[in-house]
Amino acid sequence: MKTKINTTIRLILGIGLLIFGLDKFFEFVPHNHVMDEDLIAAFTGLMANKFILPTVGVVEVISGLLLLTRKYSLIGLLLMVPVTYGIIAFHLAVDLAGIVPGLLVALMHIYLLSSKRKALTNLVIQ
Repeated sequence: MKTKINTTIRLILGIGLLIFGLDKFFEFVPHNHVMDEDLIAAFTGLMANKFILPTVGVVEVISGLLLLTRKYSLIGLLLMVPVTYGIIAFHLAVDLAGIVPGLLVALMHIYLLSSKRKALTNLVIQ
């Protein structure tokens, strides 16, 4: 049962990362979010900086693909740590109303990392 839960969460997270990572390049997901002044300023800053969003997109795509392959999912989970932190930090600082999807991503990420605790411990100790 635990394996099925892990597989389901891993696939949901992998597909989500792949979709939103590719969206950074092709802009196919509609963004109908009502933006207040702080959110507009933060988003304008991200758009003005020409490398941050593409870099996040590349990391999301690679993490998503690694999660979908299963064999290298631990590497994908480790690559995803700064992305998850960025999602939560952005929403806490600028868009608290839109934090629920980010919290779901963070919870899935933490759950999958905790399920790989033994492999992470071996990685750190060696």
